[in-house]
Parts: sequence; C-alpha cells; structure tokens
Amino acid sequence: MTTNPPSPTQSQSSPATAAPRAYTAAVRTAVVAGVFCAVVVGMLLVDYARRGAVDPHESASYQEAKAKLVELTAKAQTPEVEAEIADLRVWIRAVDLQLRREYFAHREFSRIGALLLLGGGVVLLVAWRTATGLCPQVPDPGPHTPPQDLETRWTRWARAGVGAVGLLLVVVAIALLASTRAEVPSSEAELVALLSKEKGTNGGTKGDGAGVGTGVGGAEKVGGEQVGAQGAGGESAGGEQVGTEEGDGPSADFPTPEELARNWPRFRGPGGSGVSAYTDVPTSWDEASGENVLWKTPVPLPGNSSPVVWNDRVFLSGADEKTRQVYCFDTADGELLWQADVPGTPQSRAEPPEVTRDTGYAAPTGVTDGRRFYTMFANGDVAAFDFGGKLVWQQSLGIPENSYGHAASLAMYRNLVIVQFDQGGRKEGKSRLIALEGATGKTAWKVPRPVPSSWASPIVVRADGGEGAGDTSGGGARDQVVTAADPFVIAYNPADGAELWRAKCLQADVGPSPVFRDGVVYTANEFPQLTAIKADGSGDVTDTHVLWTGEDGLPDTCSPLAAEKHLFLLASYGIFTCYDRQSGRWLWEMELDGHFYSSPSLVGERVYLFGEVEKPEEEMTAEDRESDEPVMVCRAWIIEPGAEEGKIVAENRLEEGCVTSPAFQPGRFFIRGRKHLYAIGQP
Repeated sequence: MTTNPPSPTQSQSSPATAAPRAYTAAVRTAVVAGVFCAVVVGMLLVDYARRGAVDPHESASYQEAKAKLVELTAKAQTPEVEAEIADLRVWIRAVDLQLRREYFAHREFSRIGALLLLGGGVVLLVAWRTATGLCPQVPDPGPHTPPQDLETRWTRWARAGVGAVGLLLVVVAIALLASTRAEVPSSEAELVALLSKEKGTNGGTKGDGAGVGTGVGGAEKVGGEQVGAQGAGGESAGGEQVGTEEGDGPSADFPTPEELARNWPRFRGPGGSGVSAYTDVPTSWDEASGENVLWKTPVPLPGNSSPVVWNDRVFLSGADEKTRQVYCFDTADGELLWQADVPGTPQSRAEPPEVTRDTGYAAPTGVTDGRRFYTMFANGDVAAFDFGGKLVWQQSLGIPENSYGHAASLAMYRNLVIVQFDQGGRKEGKSRLIALEGATGKTAWKVPRPVPSSWASPIVVRADGGEGAGDTSGGGARDQVVTAADPFVIAYNPADGAELWRAKCLQADVGPSPVFRDGVVYTANEFPQLTAIKADGSGDVTDTHVLWTGEDGLPDTCSPLAAEKHLFLLASYGIFTCYDRQSGRWLWEMELDGHFYSSPSLVGERVYLFGEVEKPEEEMTAEDRESDEPVMVCRAWIIEPGAEEGKIVAENRLEEGCVTSPAFQPGRFFIRGRKHLYAIGQP
C-alpha cells in the first residue's frame, strides 16, 4: 500500500492556527511585562520609603559628632584631647563618606528603576496592542452586530484603557527620570575619583564644546548700535580697574572707578569681592548694651538682599507675596528717606513665584551707578529708581522656573545693568545673560546660556587676555562678566555678550558666586571642588587654565573670599577653611557654632563672619515661644588668619538673625538683620 506524501497544508501550520498562537504569545508577554512593571514600581516605592535624610550633614550621628568636636575644641588642648579630636575628625569624614555612598546608591537605584519601568511599559503597550489586533474573531453568519451591543462597548473601552495605561507608564517613567537627575556625583566611583585627586591638578574634564554665544555672533544685539562703546567706569574688581580708557570722567553717564571704590555699589562691594577699602571698622559691638551700634531702623518688608551704599544713602529691597518695595535710608541716622512700590506687570502680579525661606521674594541685591538704584525680585520684575524715589523704568523678565526662588544679584558695567537669569533645566535652553540700558531699561543684548537654574551672582572684572588657543583679541587687558552655573564658569564680553572663555568645573546646585583677584577667578560649590582659573584664555580652558583645585570645606551658599595670600571658604554648617591662594595647598580649618549664609568679608588683615544661632531658652520671650519657626540671633566672629591657624580676636552679637552680607564705609558698616537695618561704628 502506498502512502501519498503529506501536502503542504498538512505539514505546516495554517494561518488560522498561527494567529491564535501569536495572540497567546502577545497576551503572555503583556502579562509578564505588567507584572515586571508592578514589581519595579513596588521596589522603587520601598526604596523611597527607606531613604534617610537627603542632606548627609543632617543625620543624627553626624550632628552628635560635630557637637562633641566643638566641646573638645573648647577644652584645654592636652595631647590626649588633641589625639581624640584628630580621631573624631577622621570618624566624621568617614561617616560623611558613608552617608554620601548611601545617597548615591539610592539615586542610582532610582535611575535604573526608572529606565526599567520605561522599558517594561513600552513592552507592555506593544504586546497589548498586538494581542488586541490578533484577538480571534468568532464567525458571524448572521446580521452585523449593532454598535450598541455589550461586546462592542467592551472592545472600545479595552482599547482606550490600554492606551491610557501605556501613556501613564510613560509619563511616570519620564517623571522618575527627571526627578532623579544627579545633583551630586552620580556614582561612588566618581566620588572616590574626586576625593583621591592630588591637590594642584586641574581636576576638570574637557568641555563638550556645546553652547551658544561663542564669539561676537553669539550675542543677540538689540538695536543697531554697539553698546557700551564709551569709556571706562565698570566695576572695580580685586584692586583692578575695569575699563580705564582715556577721556572718561565724571561727565559720563556711569561712575568712575574711583567713585565705585569709595562706595559699596553692589552685593559684596566693588567687584563682588567682599573686600573693604576701609580698615577703621570696629571689631566689637553689642546690641544689648548699645556698644558701637550707631542706629537700627525697621525695614517694612522682609528680604534677604544686602545693603547697597552710595555716599549718604543706603538702599534695600523688600517683598512679600503681593508687594515689592525699595527703601532708601540716610547713612547718618538711619532715617527712612523714602520707600517706593514696584508696580510690576499683569503677568508678574498674576501669581507669586514658589520660593523657600532661604531665598524669599527679595533675595537679589540691587546695584547702583550713583545716578539710579536698580533692583530685581523673585518674580522677574526689574526696576530703576532715581535717588529721589521716582520710578524711572520697570520691566518683567517673566517668572523664572527656579526650584528655590531666584536669588542672583545684579551687576553693572559702565551704563549697563547685568542680569544673570538662569532657570529651568540644562537642556531646556531657558537661561539667559541679559544687559539692560541703565537710563531706559531697554535690552542692549542678551545671550542664551547652556546651564540650568543657579543662584550665583555675576561679577565684572578686568584681566589680561590673548594667551589662550584660538584667541583673536590681540592681547592686552579686557573686561569680562564672569558667571558660575552647572557645569561651567563662563566669561563674556560685557560690551556685546560674546563668550570669551569657559571652564567645566561645577556640578549640581551652584549658589556661591565667583571671586577674582590678581588675574585669577576662584569658584566653588559643595559637591565638586574649589577651582582656580587663570582668566586670560579663550574658548574651552578646562585643560589649559585651571591652576589648582581643592576639595575640603566646600561651601553650599557662601561665596569664597580672596585675600593677598589666602583663599577662604565658609560652609553653611560652620567649617571655615583656609587655602594658600597661590599653590592651592590646604592650610587649616576651624569650626564655628552657627549656621552661615552671609559670605565672609575682609577688613585689612581680618575676616568678618556673620552666622545665626538659636536664641537661648532662658532668653526667650512669650512672643518668641509662640513663633512657628526657630528664633535666631546673630553671632559675629572676627578672625585673624595665620599660616597655620586662625585666631578669633572678637565675638559679637545682634539680637535677631542675619543672613545678609555687610556693606563697609569709613569707620562703620551696615548690615541687614531679619527685621532691622543696622549701622555699626564708633560714635
């Protein structure tokens, strides 16, 4: 008996058989992907619930160790105590490193989990859509099913549900990715690499070359004329004059370098350096007894902006959710000469920006050119007032997208007001550096910045140029606007906004402002490093002009202070650190009992530090006890730095908290507390 060979239809699966198999595979894939996504979400939630404090320095063990270190430091320094102090410092640093390792591990876990969730969600969506397309259809020999039958409705609802679930998963994954962007070194290996670098290496990685505004063509010119083509009169920076050309004088519509040096025209004074031109400032005062407190005057609205002084006038700003004001006080007796509202625009008045207590609605310090006072607020309003209190102009830059609230102070170059308007994320392209004409408020130029939100203030300096690769300036001194934000320190030509040079040396939230002295820019923030950059290059100078880096005592808020021989850092938790400014060698550190947001200042050979401590319980009033927030008082330390240690020569106090930086004038200084403006000086 013969057997016929099997036909193709007998030896292979038919389309009718293959479709159910594909449908089953798609359904099973969707189920597995769904279970996978659920497991990932559960693990992320468990990890989030197990996280400790975000800031390692707020852990209980760390704080206890610091308190013990302060206690031991106050004791007589016997060999046994010194040995115990040394051991405790080693332990504190080890705990700090361990806490950071845990923090990085959590961040890496969240990042990987978000990627897995995104991948699982995509698989789930594709598999489910495939299954719905392959769903076996029962033959229907009868009339077509009416649209309103139950099966049709279920099919329509199922498809809509699948689409909604897929979209939700994608949105959740993207949100997790965005929320876990590394604010600090993203891995333990990166941290170890940072901690193990030898002092004196440049410590940076070559910039990616991306960015906008390199060269003259990078600036967006507004109007048809070259801006700032007049003579000198920019800020005096680190003892050097900005823009000193012949023919400039008091007749110009901006001050001379001599006028700027005599006054305190901006945050941290001439050049943003924090260095006083006057050395006859008192080292002791006490509000309770009235010693050397010339006067104190209430400030109507709160604000964290610092005082600005020009001749016989002190300027401040204040604001709350609804009102923004400028104040002018008499330097002689503290009389409030005038106060004026900044009306704003319908856009800026529509909704108050989100801010924190550390910034508030009036954190940016204003600037003056001796003709007008310029101010800025957290909602993006910028305004100019003449010295009689009349509003000259105002404009709104738009409410900045800033997680803590806008805090960058204003700077001036000749007749231009410089605004560092950083906001959003690095890839969003929302940050700008803007120059406004002082007399009119019109935009002279603006350039985009490849950086996210920052809180540092720009400085205007004059430094030699012409030594970098690709330089076309022809050498000689040149004026620069120096800015700091993640990840770049960038210098611009203040006349037109063209980028001069950049160095990639920052990371995460950048609050401290840069400082300049003797041709070198110094910048630092808490996580990456302290960096000294020679300011005479062009283009990307990360690998060519970084003189040295430091890793100890890094600040999160307070700006560096550059003295003749030393470079000082002040961390908010009270570590005051001294480096050799030329070599970058770490010299010494001292710990102070206080929280510090005021940047250090230099008067002669002495450093002035202002911090906050909680008011002692025995001094609390009934009103103090009813407060919802900690009641703070100001403590001030005067320190004489040496080659091996710093010596506290005086400790002083004010009866309210203080987070601002002082303004120095002959024989006195002005400082803003939480509620009052003080004048400290000898009668």
